Amino acid sequence: MRIKYFVLFLLIFHLSACNNAVESPYEPIQFKSFAPMAGNGRSSAVAFAVNGKGYVALGRDANRKALKDCWEYNPTDNSWLEKSSFPGDGRVNAMSAVLDGKAFVGLGFDPRYGVYSDIKAYLRDFWMYNTEIDTWTKKDSFPSTATDACVSFVYKNNIYVGGGFNGWGFVTEFWKYSISNDAWIRLKDFPGMGRAGGILCASDEHIFYGTGYRTLNENDWWEYFPETDTWAKRKAMPDNGRENGVSFTINNRYFVSTGRQFGGNMTGGHVKSDIKEYDATRDVWYERGSIPTDARENAIGFSINGKGYIGFGENDTQVLNDFWSFEP
Repeated sequence: MRIKYFVLFLLIFHLSACNNAVESPYEPIQFKSFAPMAGNGRSSAVAFAVNGKGYVALGRDANRKALKDCWEYNPTDNSWLEKSSFPGDGRVNAMSAVLDGKAFVGLGFDPRYGVYSDIKAYLRDFWMYNTEIDTWTKKDSFPSTATDACVSFVYKNNIYVGGGFNGWGFVTEFWKYSISNDAWIRLKDFPGMGRAGGILCASDEHIFYGTGYRTLNENDWWEYFPETDTWAKRKAMPDNGRENGVSFTINNRYFVSTGRQFGGNMTGGHVKSDIKEYDATRDVWYERGSIPTDARENAIGFSINGKGYIGFGENDTQVLNDFWSFEP
C-alpha cells in the first residue's frame, strides 16, 4: 500500500513539475507608471498602435456604460488626445488589427441588451480607422454571429479573426478578411476547444493562440501556420488557465499578462497581475514578474518601439484607471 501511495505521489509531483515555468534567464520586469486617460477608467476596451502612437477605444466605464470614444496616446510627451468617436454602437469585447498603417475595429457585444442569448447583442459591423486624417470608414460586415471576445491578428495583406462566443456556444471558427477585396473567407476550424476571451500573439515569425474560457479556463497554447491553414500544439501555460488577459509581441518575444482564473467548480476564481514570457525557440514559459498594483482582467495592451504598455481593466470591486509601461 505504501508503494502505491509513493508511486501516486511521484506521479502528482511529476505532473506538477511539468506544468511549472522554467527558471527565467531574464531579470524580473520593472514597470513604470504613466498618465491615464481622462475619466474614471474603463474595461473591455480595444487597443492598437499605429505610427508610434497608441490608441484606446470602446469598452465600458465605471458606471457600466458602453463607450464609443477613441483616445490617442503619445509616448513622446506622455499625453492623451481625444479623437473622433467610433461611428457604430458602443460595445465591449471588440477586436482590432492594424494593416498598412490603418486600424480595423469592430465586432463585440452590446451590453444594453443584457441577455446573452439575444442575437442583436452580437455586433458584426467592421470599420477602418485612418489615424492620419482621423476618419472612420465602414467595411464589409463580419459573416458570423460569433463576435463576443474574439482574437485577431494580421498576416501579410489579410486580417484574421477567430474564436469567441455567439450567444449559444464557444466557437472554433476562423475567418480571413481581404483588405483588397473587402471580403471575408472562412478558414478551417481551430482544432482545439472553442473559447472566448483567449489571447493571440503574432509576429513575422510566429502566431500563437491560447487561454480563454469555455465554462472552465483553458491554458493550452497553439501555433498557427497561415500558409497551410494548419495548427500545432505547443507547451501549455504553467498555470490553471485564464481568460480576458492581454498579450504583447515585442521584437519577436511573446508576453501574456493579467486575466481571470476561475479555478474550477469549487471557487469563484481570482484576477491576476502576473506577466509571463513564452520562448518560441525552446517552447518554454518564464515567470517575469507582476504589475505593481491591482490585479485585473479586461485590461488593454499594445507595444511601441520595443516597449509594452498595459492598463485599465477591472477587478472584483472597481474599474481601474492606471497605465503602465515596461521593457523586456
